[in-house]
Amino acid sequence: MSMKKAVLLAAAALSLVACGKTYLDEPVAQNSIGFNTWTNNLTKARVQGSNEFTDGDTFAVYGYKSMSDNTGANTVFNGVTVKTTDGTTWTYDTPRFWDSNYDKYTFFAVSPASAVTGGTVDAQTGEITSASFTFDGKNNDILVADKKEVVKGDGPTFFNGFATVPLQFNHVASLVDIKIKKAPAFHSATVSVTAFKLSNIENKGAFSVNDAYTDSHPVATWSSLGTGEYLPADGVLPLTIDEDTNFPSENAAASSDIIKSLIVKPQDFVASNGTDPQKITLSYKIAVGDESIEYNDKNLYLADFDVVDDADQNDTKIGSWEPGKHYTLYITIGANAISFSASISNWTPADNGYHYLVK
Repeated sequence: MSMKKAVLLAAAALSLVACGKTYLDEPVAQNSIGFNTWTNNLTKARVQGSNEFTDGDTFAVYGYKSMSDNTGANTVFNGVTVKTTDGTTWTYDTPRFWDSNYDKYTFFAVSPASAVTGGTVDAQTGEITSASFTFDGKNNDILVADKKEVVKGDGPTFFNGFATVPLQFNHVASLVDIKIKKAPAFHSATVSVTAFKLSNIENKGAFSVNDAYTDSHPVATWSSLGTGEYLPADGVLPLTIDEDTNFPSENAAASSDIIKSLIVKPQDFVASNGTDPQKITLSYKIAVGDESIEYNDKNLYLADFDVVDDADQNDTKIGSWEPGKHYTLYITIGANAISFSASISNWTPADNGYHYLVK
């Protein structure tokens, strides 16, 4: 049996502007601090695997203004909810206005805005401590934005103070697909999956981001507060699987989806000989003509998945699900078919011959 993982990292982006002049006693609306997003790079929780914000999406924004040496810091946004109705235009209540008496603004954000409910965010460092989340597979695609600094007069569009603030968001959960296929040895057989379960999966925890943003990029870590299991969506089983005619190969080939766009908590994998390792429990049936054989409750350990689609598990192992990465796990069902060869033994001489003399 062989498995393979593939990774895909997804992200999303944003930018900001400072007004180049002092504000009037009655500031004009065009100079208010606005927000925007690059929707082609953002994934939202409401449609797993989608790369677009849409009606009802939100983020909570935090930020402060300060002098160039970070002195005189003054909080401007402290958990203000920014929302969209079309995925491109973002609004919030009670507009804030650019203050040219300061040299720069610094912003942080989390999406959806509810992701930080019950937790804490420091508006002047971007340090985040969330409440606990339970992952049911269809929720908690949580996004944390890069730290964004905007310097007064930074670029020609910033002199007039009319530009919006685009923030670059990053996934802090993991995305998993699981695909299954049969080896060419089963070309004439029908192979179907009759039962499938992911178990001992960490599905509850809290995330944190400290104030040491790496090159403005947030680094999220997760605690582990519980485990659970995941099953395929209703109607998936029994599943007749496709044949991978190129097996073994370093490139993924024909396969059938059994788990698609599963949002999971990032976690390290326990070795197969450890305590309660993360595993897949699989049952399947092989049918050839009128004969069928059932294989029930075979355990596949996630720590044993490797990066090459071949007949052994001796290559680089997957090791973990990391924040912001998309993993595809391939399971190949193979077997040693009963086969025959034939040969004919040589004639064995009976003594040296037999004689009869006719008189």
